[in-house]
Amino acid sequence: MQKYKTKELVISLYDLMHQYGIRRHNENEIALKLAAILVLSKEGKLPKGLKLSQSLAEYKGEWLALVEALKASEDSQIQRVFSHDNALEDLPLPFLHSAINTLLKYEDITLESPAVDSIRTIISNFTSSTNEGFADFSVYLLANALLGDKSGKTTYLMSPASLPLVTIISEESESVYYETINQSGMIADALSLMSENEFEVTYSDALDKPSYTKSKNELETFDYGISFSPMGVTVPKHISDNIDTYDRFIIPTKKVESANILHLLKQCRETVIVSVTEGFLYSTMEKDLREHLVANGMLKAVISLPSGIWTGTAVKTSLLIIEPNGHNQSVRFIDVTGEAFIKKTTRRLLSLRNIDIILEYLASNEQLDSAISVPVFAIQENDYHLNIGRYLLDPEEKTVDKILSESTTATLDSIVRFERGLSVKPDEGDYTVLEVGASELNDIGDISTPTKKAYISESERAKNQSGFLQPNDIIFILKGSAGKLGIVPEDVPTTGDGCWMVNRSAIVIRTTSDKMNPKVLYAYLKSHIGQTQIASLVKGATIPNISLKELKQIPVIVPSDDEQEQAIECVDKSRETQQTIQKLVLEQQARQDQLWKL
Repeated sequence: MQKYKTKELVISLYDLMHQYGIRRHNENEIALKLAAILVLSKEGKLPKGLKLSQSLAEYKGEWLALVEALKASEDSQIQRVFSHDNALEDLPLPFLHSAINTLLKYEDITLESPAVDSIRTIISNFTSSTNEGFADFSVYLLANALLGDKSGKTTYLMSPASLPLVTIISEESESVYYETINQSGMIADALSLMSENEFEVTYSDALDKPSYTKSKNELETFDYGISFSPMGVTVPKHISDNIDTYDRFIIPTKKVESANILHLLKQCRETVIVSVTEGFLYSTMEKDLREHLVANGMLKAVISLPSGIWTGTAVKTSLLIIEPNGHNQSVRFIDVTGEAFIKKTTRRLLSLRNIDIILEYLASNEQLDSAISVPVFAIQENDYHLNIGRYLLDPEEKTVDKILSESTTATLDSIVRFERGLSVKPDEGDYTVLEVGASELNDIGDISTPTKKAYISESERAKNQSGFLQPNDIIFILKGSAGKLGIVPEDVPTTGDGCWMVNRSAIVIRTTSDKMNPKVLYAYLKSHIGQTQIASLVKGATIPNISLKELKQIPVIVPSDDEQEQAIECVDKSRETQQTIQKLVLEQQARQDQLWKL
């Protein structure tokens, strides 16, 4: 048995299609159907005793006769694959000649896992031409390993992005069932024909009209269930309102990833594995479902995956391991985003490694650098948040945590007042305010004078008087460049036209306690300890954001008099450095302007 021969074959077919100008939008379909014909020929499963032969490459009539025989096959899956469209009949003869000769080279070579290697090749080499976003293949290998022994077990999978895992599991099990809404050239059926064990494919919307049912009120059940769900997709209103004869959607939800979880809880008995976006782990919208899973002992583990593990997006995701009939008193959190578990495959994409160690971490209850078991009551106390940073600190965070525990601290909201900036739709008027955003915040010195203007009415100005920036106010970005901060210069205008306000992505932090000078607080938040605390609050891979509620609760070290003096001097020196730099820049610009003047 020779490894990588299927990959070599598929790449050869792609190269031929590019050479002969075959359109990219259906190249996956054509490559897989041609590969399926090869596998069927090798196994003696072509209809009417037909075999791949040189004459097929020479005479298109014989090729068309083969395709017609496939369309008329008594095997429903073969018939469905080749009756879907006329992609094979429309292939030009020069391409067919080369393609069939290529297939014939592999006639006497035993192909290892042709279905698995075919879809793996599509993911790794031709992601730009696929309609669906897939995870890196290593994630599917991990999910397969998490299921364990599949002897005598039935496995149900749903969603287009789960297809690679279908092919992997079908190499080990004869009882695999795949429900998907995406027909896309019957690629799933073509892969089934190439698999060690053919799997059943149904094309249906499982949320709307599930295929596997016992009656109009009861779903058929399987041992295992898996979904790599589409990201950011909303469900129809009748699903969010739980208008469902199977009573699946008992928790209100608007996201497909959440609805898929509820569907799988009804469709499966033993283990469910699902992918979820990071927002699911902490968003208010999904809190009821998280509570349902945790409080009822169903959630076994959360495995945090790195960004860059999906072909079509940088969104951060996690795998949830759920046991519908479980009695889990704790949840195992495992972080596989560190160097021990990832490797780069391209400039943008990552792959997982050391899957065996991940399995060991899951089986253990020991607290490790990358894994921890958290009791249900502790998750309840954290408002059912499942983001791993709540429970598993990295080494730097552990050091900061220790320092804080040994220091006198005060929560941020006990020493400051938070002020909002411009309202969403301010009344237009004659007063000019300058809008401060992330671009005005500097690493050294004060924030820069803003240039963006807004015009507000007298009533708006009176209502927002406290929102006008004051000397030494601290500006903190909550959304976008989350965690970035700056300090307001001491000569900022505070009355009349041209006052400054922050935009809607930021918040103003204004000290109210004698314990903390604003310069000292700013220096603290810019320090290694402060920045580590802030970094731990950042969520969201697409648009980073920080919860104001969580920001208010961070502990701040109450400094000694000596530390206060040092912090004030540090901020003052930073301002002096900024002024010196600005002066040097102006001097250099003046020198430059003297050369070759117009």
